[in-house]
Amino acid sequence: MDIAALATMSSQMNISTQADILVLKKAMDTTTEQSNGLLQLMNTASPAVSPPNLGNNIDISV
Repeated sequence: MDIAALATMSSQMNISTQADILVLKKAMDTTTEQSNGLLQLMNTASPAVSPPNLGNNIDISV
């Protein structure tokens, strides 16, 4: 292979790598936004209505 062909291939690989990185960054940003939205929704959700004494004790006698 000649130098020009190698330079062209190298340039194409760099562009491809940069595009892959940008796609991954966008996916990470989207995931972060969705996670923050889910956490906000969980924090604003009303707690389940149940008596406060349920689930405090476990009877393990046989």
